[in-house]
Amino acid sequence: MQKKIFLLLVAPILLLGAPSSEELKMHSLFLMQKNDLEGAFDRYREYCHLTGRHNFEMLQQMGLILLQKGIQTEDPQSYLMTLFGAGISGSLGALEILEKGLVQPDPQVQLLTLHFLSQFGDDRVNDLLNQAMSSEFLSTRMEAAFHMALRKHPLAVGQIEGLMFRLPPAFKPYFPSFFALLGTNEATGVLKRLAEDPDPQVRIESILNIARLGRDDFLPMLRRRLTHSHIGEVEATIFAVGMLKDSSSIPKLKKLAASPTSSIRLAAALALLQLGSRSALDAIFEMAKSNNLFAISSLGSISDTEDLLAELAKSPDFQVKINAAIALLQRKDARALPILSEILIEDSRNLAFHPISSIGRTVTAFKAVPSAELRAKDPTIDLSYSAAIREHFLKETIYLPEDSFLDLAYLIFQKQQNDLVPTLISLLENLRTEKSIQLLKQGTQKISAPLIRDYCHLALYRLKEEGPYEEYMTSWVMKQKEAELIRLRPLLPWKYRMEQSDYSLTAEETSRLLIDSFLAIASRRDEKSIGLLLNAIELGNPKNRFALMGLLMRATE
Repeated sequence: MQKKIFLLLVAPILLLGAPSSEELKMHSLFLMQKNDLEGAFDRYREYCHLTGRHNFEMLQQMGLILLQKGIQTEDPQSYLMTLFGAGISGSLGALEILEKGLVQPDPQVQLLTLHFLSQFGDDRVNDLLNQAMSSEFLSTRMEAAFHMALRKHPLAVGQIEGLMFRLPPAFKPYFPSFFALLGTNEATGVLKRLAEDPDPQVRIESILNIARLGRDDFLPMLRRRLTHSHIGEVEATIFAVGMLKDSSSIPKLKKLAASPTSSIRLAAALALLQLGSRSALDAIFEMAKSNNLFAISSLGSISDTEDLLAELAKSPDFQVKINAAIALLQRKDARALPILSEILIEDSRNLAFHPISSIGRTVTAFKAVPSAELRAKDPTIDLSYSAAIREHFLKETIYLPEDSFLDLAYLIFQKQQNDLVPTLISLLENLRTEKSIQLLKQGTQKISAPLIRDYCHLALYRLKEEGPYEEYMTSWVMKQKEAELIRLRPLLPWKYRMEQSDYSLTAEETSRLLIDSFLAIASRRDEKSIGLLLNAIELGNPKNRFALMGLLMRATE
């Protein structure tokens, strides 16, 4: 009886024969179209077993089918994941999917779409950027204008100038940078007109952009501006002639160096220094010693100022101290570390940091604001920008002597400054010295600091160090299969992290680590990593599959 049942089951196969690799391929793609992900992956695995290899072209086709399904969903999270997957895939076939994000009535979705579109070199992106200039959201139009200028889009001047004239005058100072970036004859004509604009803020921005792009063809106009009465405009012009190395302006600069206005004196001294006059240093030193934050900040770009900055870093005035430390960091001097630790490590003062500019916006300094979370509604405080500033300073510490940098890294680990951990781990990984790798290995043992522990395992996995790191990451990723891959951070993340007392990761930390982990796995491009991604797509959170498929496509390009 059992023999008869067996013959009945195998008869069709005996008559028709086992499916060929091409038949398995077509059946897999058919099942993808039918939304049968499990069946499609089963057929694909049969295909791999039959041929003995992965088929990257086939995975690309399966990925595009899944993403095309995802962009039709009404679930906002799945839709966002699909855009993420399409953008990160790098596939030109995904452009049609990204195009749909531009018509969504959500400015965040439109900005995310533009971010990914800007990474494609295809000519079709030019058409999509032009389309984005018709968005109902100003943030989208401004972002599209920036990318049009960056790509030197043939329609950029007309589109950007049209947008400028449609907006209230208060927005006009944002536009000189676009035309300077374009650099075409037509854009230069617009920039010249903006440099003569009735609004001094527009003129200042035009002059600054002329200087930063090295446009010495504007020098005749700039020389005339050195005698204008508007303080900010004169400061910007001084900066410009210094940047453009205009030696014929030296006599005027020497007169301006005696101005009663501190911002003009400082700008003139800095310009003279750029033109080879070291005697201007005395004036800058004098202003720095009198606690002028802009003078202190400017010392960071001048050689042989380290000792003065180290003295200023001992000042009882905290604003003076932090600016001296930041300038010391720019000089790659380890004496910056004690104050930098106060900037980077959160304490009861709950400090936020924001930049301040001189009147003509030629020099930037920083101010520390205490009790930042209690002042979250203050328009002058942007907590996300403050976090980005701290990350920037941390990145700059990599240029300090190695032992000094590692001392700071150890302190960040010890204090569990979690918002800086991903950046710090990346720096340690890039350092790739015996001592930095040893610190990463020590970090894998931190049971009470899961974010540090997991990121250290990830770094050692990426470095292909011998040890249990691949096994750990594979296990960790599959344990997180139900977690959401993308989670937007709340406005005030630090409070929740400071108050957290258990040893689990927050949802935001998990999502960032998951993305970093999957990127590392995808970059391996081997049979094991591709198999792991397939399993995560099939067995994990259904909302994640669209983003993970994008990662798989990126790995199999």
